[in-house]
Amino acid sequence: MRTPDPAVPDAAVPEAAPEAPGPAAAPTAIAAAAVSERPPRGPRVRRIADRLSVQFRVPIEPQYDQAGHRWTLRWYDGPTVAAVRCALERLFPNDPAAPGDPAAPNNPAASGDPSASGGAHASRASNDPAAEDAARLAVRRDLTTRALVLAAIRETRAGAMHRSVGSWGQRYHLEQLLADQEHPDRTADPREAAMLERLLEASSTGVARGAGGPDLARAFDLVARDGVAWLLPEPHLAGPADRDALALTPLEYLTSRYATGVHRAAWETALTPLPLRTAVTAAHQDPEPGPDAARAALTLLPALRARASAELDAVEARLAAVVAAVTSGSVSTPILPAHERSR
Repeated sequence: MRTPDPAVPDAAVPEAAPEAPGPAAAPTAIAAAAVSERPPRGPRVRRIADRLSVQFRVPIEPQYDQAGHRWTLRWYDGPTVAAVRCALERLFPNDPAAPGDPAAPNNPAASGDPSASGGAHASRASNDPAAEDAARLAVRRDLTTRALVLAAIRETRAGAMHRSVGSWGQRYHLEQLLADQEHPDRTADPREAAMLERLLEASSTGVARGAGGPDLARAFDLVARDGVAWLLPEPHLAGPADRDALALTPLEYLTSRYATGVHRAAWETALTPLPLRTAVTAAHQDPEPGPDAARAALTLLPALRARASAELDAVEARLAAVVAAVTSGSVSTPILPAHERSR
């Protein structure tokens, strides 16, 4: 027997012993079952990983655990574990009419052939080793720091990042949240991408920013303590030529300039803007609003005027209905004189 080489996962699987001659030789099904219990060989696992990498466009690497004698397919971010498992089942379906199934025609097990003892699993292993290899593979997805920091920004806006649970508690929460999300490292728009890059830079360790890489615990603490509004680019009012969503809308600009109290906290943590009337009123009452604040308020005036008009229309309709009801009631029920009512 060849001595296994621990440095090569494929060689770590021992070869089958030569079959002993004579009547004591084991049945074919028992030998097939022994093969099925052995871990798959490296080249087969590599081919499976390559096919999945092409399908999902994410590098998927096979890793062999010497202690557990087991292969694991690992990747970062990308598809979910359930998606890769489904892909493996599609690549190697367990066809009920496949050779080795007791219900399949011309199957030795269906005719009572004693050499087929051991069931469909053993025969399937001997006829389709790739399917057996796929069934014995473990799959694992790891999350990058980028994906976790992006999730922290989104959860801060949702009000779900709490410093009281600590960085490990926050990480556990985010990992559970992202378990069913594909490509958790992808940003929704250029603004979110800019916010992510700024937080990654601010949380980097080392003397020079970026030298030691982002510190996940520091990133969690920054957004849990200071919110996310500071991650926005330098506040400036969006103009007609701004198409990248990095500049602030008129309502956002007035909020960043005038919000106080609970409105300030809502803006800093969740980027929640001021009510429309409050924002315009704040700019109107500012002794020196500045050209950008004035332009922002003027831009919002048509929306405020339309809202006020709709509110006034609703008031008018309700009061008119009350008057109409009173008028119609006076016609159908005449008002009697006082001396007639006393009788």
